[in-house]
Amino acid sequence: MSDVGGEVRLDGQRVLVIANEQIGARMAGPAIRSLNLARQLARRGASVTLAMPQATDVDPQLLTGFTVETFGVPSRAGFRRLATGQDVVVTQPQRVDVAWGLRRSGARVVYDLYVPSFVERIAQLGTEPMEPSLKRRLLERDQREYCAAIELGDAFICASERQRDHWLGALGQAGRLDVGLLARDARGDALVGVVPFGAPDAAPEPVTELTHGIRGTLVPTDAIIALWTGGLWNWFDPVSVVEGIAAARRVEPRLHLVMMGVKHPGEHWVEQEASRAMRERAADLGLVADGGVVLCEEWIPYDERHRFLLDADIAVSAHRDTLETRLSFRTRFLDHLWCGVPTLTTAGGELADRMVAVGAARTVAEGDAVAWAEALTSLAADAPARAAMHTAALALADAYRWSTVSEPLARIVAASPAATNSPARARRGSLLRYMSLLVRVRVQAKGVRSLGSAARDAAKR
Repeated sequence: MSDVGGEVRLDGQRVLVIANEQIGARMAGPAIRSLNLARQLARRGASVTLAMPQATDVDPQLLTGFTVETFGVPSRAGFRRLATGQDVVVTQPQRVDVAWGLRRSGARVVYDLYVPSFVERIAQLGTEPMEPSLKRRLLERDQREYCAAIELGDAFICASERQRDHWLGALGQAGRLDVGLLARDARGDALVGVVPFGAPDAAPEPVTELTHGIRGTLVPTDAIIALWTGGLWNWFDPVSVVEGIAAARRVEPRLHLVMMGVKHPGEHWVEQEASRAMRERAADLGLVADGGVVLCEEWIPYDERHRFLLDADIAVSAHRDTLETRLSFRTRFLDHLWCGVPTLTTAGGELADRMVAVGAARTVAEGDAVAWAEALTSLAADAPARAAMHTAALALADAYRWSTVSEPLARIVAASPAATNSPARARRGSLLRYMSLLVRVRVQAKGVRSLGSAARDAAKR
């Protein structure tokens, strides 16, 4: 390991970064994170390969400095081939059979645990019309994938200190905190690093009369714009915000709520109940017809999001008080900070707490449409308060630049393999149980005939 100006250099290191979700012009958080981590490792001198499901339509300038590979349908043999010859693999949890393939590639595997998806799954499935037995199996599938990552990984990263405590507990339960840890790595930093989601190092390009994303195009030029910037998952509560906007517009008719992206860019995306309920409530209140709520059906291209954020006066986000919230790190909040947009949000989550503490955000009571109406009208009428929140947001963004937050990952990549204890604790019985579970989930969700197409896909790998 070498340090230049306090930054770890990775010259000579060969690193494979696997993006579970497609990197493209329109991206969700996991793809954005994989792309930026690949960039940062390459910037430090590593020879980086970024693997993604399919060929990408993203601007080639975003992919300079590293090699791009595609892997199609993930498979044990395919991922093992990708990882062979690499020093380190950085990946989010994979199917259990794929995790075994990575383990046997000879590369050290660093699992990115920033999205505890089994907790999200609990929140997602709660209101969905689905057979209870299928819900249980889907949750078990996620749990087993994370258990395999914990048992097989050489090191780990997550997004916050709160998440780190959670994963240290899981590692302890899995027997990964052995008696030699104190001598090797007293704080466990080489085992679990905190790598928050980041904000771009460069400031966003200012909008002009010709590049506005919202103002003068989707809403009137003099509108006061409240912007919902992320997805519409079942752990969120967009209905309370919609009802709050309806009441607030009776006081301040210039207020408009813009949902920046309704449809997830993934090809297998299925709209969740929270999104369906938001649409129905906004229509019932007449907000879609009168422009009080604007739905941008397609997600905004990643390199154009600043055109919408810089047009916004207020960013909004509402969620339920659940386990998901406690372990969350709201990735789209980094865009709020990057563009200096004041945030109104329900309480909970480590990043939201920090934003409130420095004055970049204010909280609104959970599930309280009246509180949302009051918060929106109050902040809409208080330009000096918005200006102060803007300044606080930009200052906090400096602590979350990708070049800064990626440093713990760089140190893990540069560390000697002896810095972490030997894993390989996963049992073959767990793998067999998992593969049986995949079959039952597929049959229950798609029917027996779907096994034929699955077998044909496997034969092509």
